[in-house]
Parts: sequence; C-alpha cells; structure tokens
Amino acid sequence: MTTERLLQQAKAILDGLPATSPRLIRVAAFLIRQALEAEVDAFCEDLVMPMRHPVRMRSRLAVLHALDRSGLAATAEYAWIALSRACHHHAYELAPTVSELRHLHAVVAEMAAKRARILARDAH
Repeated sequence: MTTERLLQQAKAILDGLPATSPRLIRVAAFLIRQALEAEVDAFCEDLVMPMRHPVRMRSRLAVLHALDRSGLAATAEYAWIALSRACHHHAYELAPTVSELRHLHAVVAEMAAKRARILARDAH
C-alpha cells in the first residue's frame, strides 16, 4: 500500500473517531507509522540504494542522518519515536490523543510532500 493510501486511511479513522476509542486510535497510529516507514525506505533508496535485507528502522534513520541535507532525517526520527510510543500499549500509559495523532499525520504527510519536491527538483 502506498504512503498516500495509508495516510488517507489513517485520516478517515481519525475523522470518524470518538475521542475515547483507544483501539482505533492505535490502528490509526499503526497506519501512520507504516506510512512513515515506507517513506523512510523510499528516501534511503533515493539517497543510496535499496536495502535488500531486513534493516532495522534505527539503522535506516542513521543512514538518513549521514546522507540527508534537507532536514528530513530529523523529522523522520521525531515522528518514528512518537509513533512507536503510540503503537505500543502499556497498562500504565494512556493511548495517544486524536490531536496528537493528527499532528503526527501532518508531520508524515509534509515529509512525504517534501521528499516529492526534492525528487522533482533533482530530476530537472
């Protein structure tokens, strides 16, 4: 599934959510995180080459930090840490709020748009 489609599905869930639905909030968080991970994979491929074997997200983020000059690596790391916390359920923690996930959705969507602009600029 594409980054755009994952973000659309997450937005549809967030738009239809009552504020007290922790399970659906986590589903939206998983979709946004999956979109972020797909975007990071694509950006790594843009900068170097496809990573053909399983590579941990921390390693991908390290590659981005080493090679990226656009600031996307820091944004990706911030979003990934926040979304990872949102996706992992602990009895002593509350689920993230809808507004927190809307913010992270916007961060990932802007990151995807910025990557597209960089690709378009570099193609010329």
